[in-house]
Amino acid sequence: MDDYIVFACPKCKSIRYARERQKTAKCLGCGYQIQIHSNKIMILARAKDIREAVETVKFLKVKMKR
Repeated sequence: MDDYIVFACPKCKSIRYARERQKTAKCLGCGYQIQIHSNKIMILARAKDIREAVETVKFLKVKMKR
């Protein structure tokens, strides 16, 4: 089982998730290729599985709309 991180794109602030050991991820909002390093992105949450990661992303997106 992989651990996941939830983070915001440094360019457009869109929230997404990725596996913790993943090196890069493409932003679904703006297409930016994100380097996944703790000093380059703001990690908003950690999740033990993909379901928890998806639920966290949904929660944070709703929270940001308010």
